[in-house]
Order: sequence, then structure tokens, then C-alpha cells
Amino acid sequence: MGTSLSDQQLGYREPGKIAPVNIPHPVRLAAACWVASAVVAGMMPVILEVAGIDFGQSIPDWAVPYLVAFAVPLTALQVLAAQHLLHGARWARILLTVAAALSAIGAPVDLTALILAGLVLTLAGATLMWLPASNRFFLLRRDPAYPVPAAAANTAGPLS
Repeated sequence: MGTSLSDQQLGYREPGKIAPVNIPHPVRLAAACWVASAVVAGMMPVILEVAGIDFGQSIPDWAVPYLVAFAVPLTALQVLAAQHLLHGARWARILLTVAAALSAIGAPVDLTALILAGLVLTLAGATLMWLPASNRFFLLRRDPAYPVPAAAANTAGPLS
């Protein structure tokens, strides 16, 4: 039982395991942007606020625990989704796209350098994961529960 053409193109070492060297550069860069965005826009404001350092966005003292309670789990989810991008998880790409849209819509009018940097990283990550090379990667990593259309199945062979 050999590997299919798409398995060979993606460099599987064994069924279901992708070789990291064959992840397209835009997908790798998108994941890096998302992790950097999580640090810059997710954790740095929380750390600075808890430390009492003014970074241009003031939050009332009573709101700091709520900021921590929401920012930490959401940042962890963003990092987790960014890691799943490297494995071709379509749910992660959709979740991060929604996060980017909400970030762009909810960005304050008076942007600080920290928030602007996080927003730029977020939008860069969202753009990179929808480039043509990224789309091909996510298409080839399609979940076996969702069968490949007949035309693609005849040329590429089975994906599982």
C-alpha cells in the first residue's frame, strides 16, 4: 500500500504526519504572525496593565482582573490555532479569520504603537493564510471525512 501523489507532494513520513519542511512559506509566516500578534496585542497590554506601566491605553483598576480573565484564554486559543495552521486545520484558519475581522472592527480610534503593531501582525497573518499557496496546502490537507471531488480524486489519488 503506497502513498498517494498528494502525500508525496506534502512529504508525509507516515500517514497523517506532515514533514515540516514542506509546509508552504506563507503558512509558516502566517503562523509566526499570529503567535507574534498574540504576544504583542494579547499578552503585552495585560502585562503592562498589571505592572501599572502606562502604554497609552488606560483601563480602570477595577477592570484589570477582567482583562486578565479574558485576554489570557483568548491569547492561548490564538496560539493554539496558529499551531494548528501548520497542520492544515481549516477550523483554525476560519477561527483566526474571524479573530482578525473582529480585531480590525474593534480597534480603538486612538491607536498606540503596541496596539497598531498587534493589528498589523494580525492582518498580515490573516492575509498570508489565504494566499494561493496557502489555499493549495489547506486543500491537500483536507480531512478524510470530507471526500475530495471525483475529478480531483482521479488525478491525485486517495488522500487518506
